[in-house]
Amino acid sequence: MQPEQIRAAYVHWPFCQRKCAYCDFVSWPAGAGQTDLYTQCVLNEIAAVSAWSHQNGLAQPLATVFFGGGTPSLARPDQLAAILAALSDQFGLADDAEITIEANPGTVTAQALQQLHTAGFNRISFGLQAAQDSLLQTLDRIHTCADFVQSVRAAREAGFARISADLMLGLPGQTLADIKASLDLLLELGINHISYYSLIIEPGTPFADRYLDRPDLLPDEALEREMYHLVVDRLAEQGIRAYEISNAAAPGEMCRHNLVYWCGQPYYGFGIAAHNYAGGVRRGNTEDWRDYSRIWGEQSAPGTGDWPFLASNSSELIDELEARKEMFLLGLRLIDGVAWADFEARFGLDARDLFAAAFSRLQRRGLLICDSKGARLTGTGLDLANQVFAEFV
Repeated sequence: MQPEQIRAAYVHWPFCQRKCAYCDFVSWPAGAGQTDLYTQCVLNEIAAVSAWSHQNGLAQPLATVFFGGGTPSLARPDQLAAILAALSDQFGLADDAEITIEANPGTVTAQALQQLHTAGFNRISFGLQAAQDSLLQTLDRIHTCADFVQSVRAAREAGFARISADLMLGLPGQTLADIKASLDLLLELGINHISYYSLIIEPGTPFADRYLDRPDLLPDEALEREMYHLVVDRLAEQGIRAYEISNAAAPGEMCRHNLVYWCGQPYYGFGIAAHNYAGGVRRGNTEDWRDYSRIWGEQSAPGTGDWPFLASNSSELIDELEARKEMFLLGLRLIDGVAWADFEARFGLDARDLFAAAFSRLQRRGLLICDSKGARLTGTGLDLANQVFAEFV
């Protein structure tokens, strides 16, 4: 299977003001001088990966760029602009490139938002999580609902036409009325893309200490599913339709960068703990600050082989057999599912023959629809998606 050319890049900014109680991402409050050193490390990594990508004929102008974290909006605008400029210089940006930055409400000023928009960012994603201040306090979030409203309005005034927001479901003490109120606020503000995620209690987090042995303090599974369907149905009534298990968008507002992941396309990943899928290999960068800063603190001289991936501490070769399974493992997250024609165009094979037994089992259980166009999850399949995905692992 020939490696595909790469048109997407993710940049991880690990620094945050304070780690939230439920968060197990690689993030921490920045120490003195860390952000400037980190910016330079990312710039050096970009230069090295660019050289490798061009040598191997994989480089193309980037169609999507996504800055996640951590809290990228805590970075100075000049640091973010420098990284984006490096991506543009090294790879090029498509004329219609989607360039997203994640932001925590209350961490960006009107001036900073204007500077980010001027630098080229054209999409912003705010982590609201809930419209109730009491729930935000439970999550140890640093913002209030009023901060969110102010940040959205400032972003729009700065020129951001594409604004996304995140909601969390199944929080301690959360009710259906809370979900409805959060949705009403987002709709009132004209948010055109909404992500909604169920709370997962991750080991090693403060939430694990509080709730792992006390599930009675959390909404039960039936209520959490009711919350999920309330979100999907309420948004659909307003023309914001689910296009993926945890995402809904107005027409033309789907997150193109996330579609790269779900469609199994390759992407660069820059920064500590970032993952990339390049040249048929999926890699994960080290999560250790000392290792990452030691490797990329100075520009590395070009070498051979995988030299630009020195910071990687995990790798997996995605051969054609694995790629076939992944097309369903990832693609069935999409509400439209996987088209037979797309699978055949990529692999020259009919998926209905390759996965006939799995499709038959899932259809008998009422989890999957297979028609003349392709395969997609049923309503029950959406609720039991992990059981479907297990067929393709």
